Amino acid sequence: MIELMKVEDLDQVVAIENSSFSRPWSRKYFINEINNNDVSEIYVDIEDGEVISYGDLWYMFENCDLTKIAVKKEYRHKGYGERMMKFLMSTAKRKGCEFMHLEVNTFNKDALSLYEKSGFEIMRTRRGYYENGDDAYDMVVGLIGSRELKKILAIESSCDETACAIVDEELNVYSSVVTSQIDVHARFGGVIPEVASRMHVEQISTIVKSALDQAKLSMDDITAVAYTIGPGLIGSLHVGAIAAKSLAFFYQKPLIGVHHLKGHIFINELIKPLRYPMMALVVSGGHTELVYIEDDQTFKIIGTTLDDAIGEAYDKVARVMNEAYPGGPVIDRLAKEGKEHYQLPMPKVDGLDFSFSGLKNSVLQLVKKETEAGNTINKNDLAYAFQEVALKMLVNKTKKALEEYQCKSLVLAGGVAANSRLREMMSENFTDIDLILPPLKYCTDNALMIACAAVHYLRHEKFVDYDASSMPSMSIED
Repeated sequence: MIELMKVEDLDQVVAIENSSFSRPWSRKYFINEINNNDVSEIYVDIEDGEVISYGDLWYMFENCDLTKIAVKKEYRHKGYGERMMKFLMSTAKRKGCEFMHLEVNTFNKDALSLYEKSGFEIMRTRRGYYENGDDAYDMVVGLIGSRELKKILAIESSCDETACAIVDEELNVYSSVVTSQIDVHARFGGVIPEVASRMHVEQISTIVKSALDQAKLSMDDITAVAYTIGPGLIGSLHVGAIAAKSLAFFYQKPLIGVHHLKGHIFINELIKPLRYPMMALVVSGGHTELVYIEDDQTFKIIGTTLDDAIGEAYDKVARVMNEAYPGGPVIDRLAKEGKEHYQLPMPKVDGLDFSFSGLKNSVLQLVKKETEAGNTINKNDLAYAFQEVALKMLVNKTKKALEEYQCKSLVLAGGVAANSRLREMMSENFTDIDLILPPLKYCTDNALMIACAAVHYLRHEKFVDYDASSMPSMSIED
């Protein structure tokens, strides 16, 4: 996620600066840029708390200077420089700048390649510009005449979050607004579909208006309207669909119906460029799937749950333990204090499929047996035992899938991707592949993920008609 640099980012930015330039800026200089320079803005690209790249813009009336752009050494030549450059140019254009200017060492071939790819042209050569006697190129790119980026307004309402977000085709984020109903449904121990639908109706108009206001845009600025067409709760899906169709019809915009799970996968593009072919482990309250992704349009389910989804199993086990809904965060927290004590069997499932029903029943039987014996259940140890078995199954099946399918990257996606132990196990077990773990804020349902997926639909002109039906059981292969 690219955002304005904060003081807490300083250590990492200075480290990249020192490793990238022979005459780096000092810490004091960066502090002055953040706190005292009214014409400067420094942006950082952050992934799981790690600064990947940064760029500094100086605004000079109708023009701006790109005074610095750098990428952390281990992330170079992977698309991050181009990503930051696109963001900086888009930001400068939104602020009314007509031109962007920079100087670059004539020997810096990597930087020259990036700038030329971004449209910069050499205006003149400055002889002996640098202290070591090297020459510099003055380079300029025009911003006003460049193509206006297409913008997508997206709505998500598949379960119990009402959300709206706006992004452009280069994944610059203009707004993201989410309202959750979790406190309401927690009283019932799970999502009540009828309640969810009514709350979506009450909130959807306000959420859409908030997203437009936050982005400082009107519907006239929007190129296409996207929404979650499935899977999900049918009533909840209908509310989002009606809102999106109404906006698209009234303002005469193309309509995009997005698969919910594709949203969970594509939001990872806000973290780093996706590399195909790719494997995705999708884990949530309603889904547990291994998906082989050949390109951004070709999805193949190679493993799925035969019964309960992993998130559903967490909820049911939490209920057995008399703990609150949702069960995932509760068990994850309890397991941190647990130790190896109870023994639970690893479900035996052929191929790449999963099964959690038997594991859930094993927990139920263990609790019953201990209770009948007059023993007090240690919830921390039970949570630890359940979680270790459940997550080992995910990891083992993913390893097996990667042995059968040659992939360049592995993506973790879905609500259960927020589980701290799963993230730890994924990092430990998949060190030889480009592993993408989404930040916690992107794991739960939101409209930003629908917008990110909709960018791919828009590129391929995959639109739906106004009479398109919501599909509560829609497959990611559809």
